[in-house]
Amino acid sequence: MKRHVAFIAAGIVSACVISTAAPKAAFAQSLDASSIEQQLKPKETQKTRSLTRSFAKPAETEDQKFLKALPTRGIRIEQRQKLDEIVKTNDLPRIDIEIKFDYDSASIKAESVPDVDELGKALTSDALKEYRIVLNGHTDAAGSNDYNQDLSDRRAASVRDYLITKFGISEDRLIAIGYGEERLKNVDDPLAAENRRVEVINLTSG
Repeated sequence: MKRHVAFIAAGIVSACVISTAAPKAAFAQSLDASSIEQQLKPKETQKTRSLTRSFAKPAETEDQKFLKALPTRGIRIEQRQKLDEIVKTNDLPRIDIEIKFDYDSASIKAESVPDVDELGKALTSDALKEYRIVLNGHTDAAGSNDYNQDLSDRRAASVRDYLITKFGISEDRLIAIGYGEERLKNVDDPLAAENRRVEVINLTSG
């Protein structure tokens, strides 16, 4: 009887270990527009409220002014650093989407077009249509730093252009930035597919 109880207890412990193991980072892949919308909806927290619309219509903060004036292309290094700081400090809503491109090209592969279409539907939904969005392009570590930087710039711009053309999104709403291999999602495998992605960030939160 004692051996039987011990066996059951061991089984319970094993199940707990399996169920609580930390999952590997996953792509927001094959999500529908509704799921993407939920990921990008503003977070109602005190921490982010300073960047948002308010019923009291307070004076604009310096961060709000910065985000409003941010150009949609050709972001300078100091502007990118400031933007990164705001995004991190305010924990702005974001989602990673693996978008496949033709080899050595910024042309979106046909198999990834449905995912970009779902993103477009989400960005034109009532919940998100008022917000400025950043499209950050990321590559893996294959190739030189300069090559990957240029490629990520062009691919982020390609997604931006597609969304503007197909969904009629205002050009001022979409900001394209390339990060090259600077921010690997999987640092243990620099060539992993999950490093080749577009990070979508909602700049206005709360």
